[in-house]
Amino acid sequence: MPKPTIPHERNALACGPEIGHDKLNLKGRIWLEKDGKTFLSWGRVVLLERIDQAGSLSAAARSMGMSYSHAWNLVEEMNCLAASPLVEKQAGGVSGGGARLTEAGRQAIARFWRLVEEFRRWVDERQAD
Repeated sequence: MPKPTIPHERNALACGPEIGHDKLNLKGRIWLEKDGKTFLSWGRVVLLERIDQAGSLSAAARSMGMSYSHAWNLVEEMNCLAASPLVEKQAGGVSGGGARLTEAGRQAIARFWRLVEEFRRWVDERQAD
C-alpha cells in the first residue's frame, strides 16, 4: 500500500520559492538525533500521533503501511533514546493489548512541530537574502 500524500503543512519539509536567475529552491527536512541515532523524524512523529489516535500500535502501523515489527522497533528505539518513555505498551490478553502515548510523547510531538515551523521560517528568511 503506498503512503498517502501529505500536505506540506503536515510534513517536515521546508521549501522556499525559486530564487535567482537559475531558479534554485532551498529545501530541507529535519530530524532529531541522539548518540548518532534518529530519535524523532516526520515518520516517527506521525506514528506517535496515530498511536495516540488509535490506542494501538498495530492499528497505527497498518494506517501507515508499515509492519507491526517495524513500528515496534521504532517505538522501542524512541523510548530508549528519550529521557522517559514516549509510548507505554500493554500486552494482549483477554481484553486485548494496546498502546498509549505518555505526556512525554505528547510533548515530543509538540516540540518537533515547533522545530519544523522554526525551520520553515529560517528557510523563508534565506530566500529573502
